[in-house]
Amino acid sequence: MSHNHSHSHTHTHAHNHSQSSYSNIAIAFTLNFVFSIIEIVGGILTNSTAILSDAVHDLGDSLALAMSYVTEKLSKNEATETYNYGYKRFSLIGAIINILVLSVGTAYVLREAIISFQHPEPVDANGMLWLAILGITVNGLAAFRMKGSKKVLDRTVVLHLLEDLMGWVAVLVVSVVIRYTSWYILDPILSMVIALIVIRNIWSNIIQVYRIIMQSVPDAELFNSIKMNLAGINGVIAVEDIKLWTLDGDDHVMTATIRSNDVGNNSSILHSAKDLADQNNIHFSTIEIINSSRE
Repeated sequence: MSHNHSHSHTHTHAHNHSQSSYSNIAIAFTLNFVFSIIEIVGGILTNSTAILSDAVHDLGDSLALAMSYVTEKLSKNEATETYNYGYKRFSLIGAIINILVLSVGTAYVLREAIISFQHPEPVDANGMLWLAILGITVNGLAAFRMKGSKKVLDRTVVLHLLEDLMGWVAVLVVSVVIRYTSWYILDPILSMVIALIVIRNIWSNIIQVYRIIMQSVPDAELFNSIKMNLAGINGVIAVEDIKLWTLDGDDHVMTATIRSNDVGNNSSILHSAKDLADQNNIHFSTIEIINSSRE
């Protein structure tokens, strides 16, 4: 029985793409950090629990963006004998820290919202209105700059930015209603709704991080497509084993064992299999060929 192994480590991201990613993260971080400070001041001046809630969330997003920038840099370090796959999972560590920070912030927000709900106080509806308009603009720009990344940390950040954007739309609506009705209890109610949405997103992110840690298949459709295409390579009679997992949601790893009936065709089969991995943006692949003709 003959065995052929091929290890492929391909990196298809262009340098200018990386620079663009750094730029997007830096701009999104600047927008969020500056605006979170404005929110804290604005929330105090308007006496709005909802705005203070978004301030906590934006601070969490700013922390995540800072981590994203640092981990993006670190993940480019070369692999070592100790860390064979490099430092791609720094972003996963950042995502876990961000989940913890948002969990603590959300617990604080809920506590303040419950207190305000029990004892509603007047809020400055006009101030809330202008802050909401500014919030929609800032969070919309930040989310647009981060859109498209497949890294788990960046995806969690985009989710938070979009969540804040929706939150500000709600603040806009509530501020208009309060302005004409003086229903001040709407402010803490909105705070609790936002907090519950955040909790749902935190849980979703926890599941996503768990799946990566447990090395689950990142994309079932991609997995089935690769398996089918491997089986379709000329000379391959069976795909006996294939495993696909991801390092950080973007960089995938694949191992495959395929059976051939033509030992003279091994080189061509390996070449086709590696091309298939490259075409599907799989940066690390190990292919083993077993030849039935030699058994």
